[in-house]
Amino acid sequence: LSENEFKDRFNLSVYGKGKIPSAGDTLLSKGEIKKLVGKRNPGDFDFRSHFSRQGKYGRLFIDKKHDSIILKGKLPFFIRWIRSSRDFVRNSVNNATDSKTAGLLTALLLGDKSSIDEDLKRDFANTGVIHVLAVSGLHVGYILIILTIFTSIIRIPWGWNRVVIILGLIAFCALTGGKPSVIRAAIMAGLYVFTPIVNRPGNIWNIIGFAGCLLLSYDPLYIKDLGFILSFSAVISIIYFYGLFEKLLPESINPKYIQNAFIKYTLSLFLVSLSAQIGTLPITAAYFHKIPIISLIANVMIVPIVGIIVVIGFMILGLSFSPFFSELAGNVAWLLQTIISWLAKFFSSFSFSSIPVAQIEFIDVALYGLIILGLFLIFQKESRGKGLIAFLFIANVMIWGNAPKPVTNILFMDVGQGDAALIKFSNGKTMLVDAGNRNRREDWGGRVVIPVLNHLGIQKLDWTVMSHPHADHIGGLVSVVEEFPTDTLLDTYSGYGSWTYNHLIERYTALPTIIKKPKTGEILEITPMESIHFLAPDSIFSVSQRNVNNASIVFKLIVGDNSFLFTGDLEHEGDDALIQFGDHLQVDVLKIGHHGSITSTREKLLTIIDPELAVVSVGEGNKFSHPSPVVMERLEDHQIEIHRTDYSGALWLQSDGNSYWKKSWK
Repeated sequence: LSENEFKDRFNLSVYGKGKIPSAGDTLLSKGEIKKLVGKRNPGDFDFRSHFSRQGKYGRLFIDKKHDSIILKGKLPFFIRWIRSSRDFVRNSVNNATDSKTAGLLTALLLGDKSSIDEDLKRDFANTGVIHVLAVSGLHVGYILIILTIFTSIIRIPWGWNRVVIILGLIAFCALTGGKPSVIRAAIMAGLYVFTPIVNRPGNIWNIIGFAGCLLLSYDPLYIKDLGFILSFSAVISIIYFYGLFEKLLPESINPKYIQNAFIKYTLSLFLVSLSAQIGTLPITAAYFHKIPIISLIANVMIVPIVGIIVVIGFMILGLSFSPFFSELAGNVAWLLQTIISWLAKFFSSFSFSSIPVAQIEFIDVALYGLIILGLFLIFQKESRGKGLIAFLFIANVMIWGNAPKPVTNILFMDVGQGDAALIKFSNGKTMLVDAGNRNRREDWGGRVVIPVLNHLGIQKLDWTVMSHPHADHIGGLVSVVEEFPTDTLLDTYSGYGSWTYNHLIERYTALPTIIKKPKTGEILEITPMESIHFLAPDSIFSVSQRNVNNASIVFKLIVGDNSFLFTGDLEHEGDDALIQFGDHLQVDVLKIGHHGSITSTREKLLTIIDPELAVVSVGEGNKFSHPSPVVMERLEDHQIEIHRTDYSGALWLQSDGNSYWKKSWK
């Protein structure tokens, strides 16, 4: 790597026992710098892009063979004040209430979501109110109100009170880590507070533009930051559409004309939530592959309670000198946390709380914007006819443009040293073949398989295949089974038992899932063009094998004139058993058995199969040295194209029955 690539910042990860450097220290050591990994699978989190937006371009791995020297340093006073203030907030809320409430308060006051209860986070996400856990304009608004009341109580003179408010907003930005969404809201609030001092009326659009320019002049990479994008999209959408609603809605349901304070506030909050969702919907759909449906109602009920919790949180900080009163405030916070947790769980329990969506393209976002424009033109009397025509035209383009095409999708995922593949048939039915490993360090099911399924808009699986009971193939299913129901589980014949295998069988048995063991020669007809032919294992042969790899489910996927062979972890003995099928083994694409080990893919079997393309699912730098150079050379001798997941990530193939091709997904 060139020196220029690392002229800014990079991640430093230190593994092993010993002293951990503190902020401000200098670390002297030797290590290997590696580039950050980009997307390896469709729907994958792009670490390279994410960290590059923060000016971080690599990771430095320090070899434990080399001694590391830590030179103690001292941080600037302001940084030390921020760190001690954050510690004070954490300690105060932890002493005043239980861990679940303290985790919520830490997120609301500091923007630190590391301690939030995972169930609460998931329910908030499914309900569409996850934004309240990210410190943003909502929280800056609460701070502005608190500071305004505070300066009024202690009678700070007019003008100076606004200076105090602005300084308080700056301190809050520093305390919460200087996130773009917080800075945007603080700049807008600060300008709103400041303009009366200089006798200038504040123009909201000028304020938004100034805030955006100021942030981008400080760091142009903010333009790619999700928080920046969502924050500005939401506030622009609220300002524009809320004003439009006030113009278009009849007086009976228009908060501008309603006198009852409760109804006025509730309806206003609903319209603010709706306005924000209009502007952020394509962004949240593209990033999170979900469209929140029930969030409009959930926001009306949860957001006000969150506001009260924020106020209670500051009361806990102010009362920290008195354990009795701080714990009393903590109990109130616990009660409110319990209420919003129940509400979030209640709303997320509805099957329609959110709609999963597949990959969002730029054209989808553009058409969405045009549809919104068309709808509002319809509500304008002078342009109603044009708006209706425009709306119908765009809706027609979207419907026909997204009409399902009769193709079969075969996706070989990159799950490190393991196997996982997904087949999506032309009729929409799905088959998951294995799901990678799961251990204390890595969960490939949660990290890769679930995001892939979400990315493709899949809500349930029709078939799940456990090729054989080894953890590097079925471990990831431990996470998948909790998120995606499956109609039929296909299991192999084997006397092998492990915690992972036994747990999965127990879990699937408890669910309305049919568990089957396919027989050799059995055919599963999907459509007239698509079918699965099971070639192994034979029940007697597989049980007799000491090596459970040879009990792998082997099947041939036929799509019209195209065919694909999945061989699990088959080794030599299993290869020999397959040879009996002769020419029926000939396929276009072969998933190499056992990660390309020396004990797989014999010359005789490869000659019979005669594939054009071979897929090797293998982990980079794995301890088994897979794939074997001998097997790779054998494939090259047969002039077979090779796709290795450790080199190239996932492989997405599509077939219409006449030909197959690679689909670009990066």
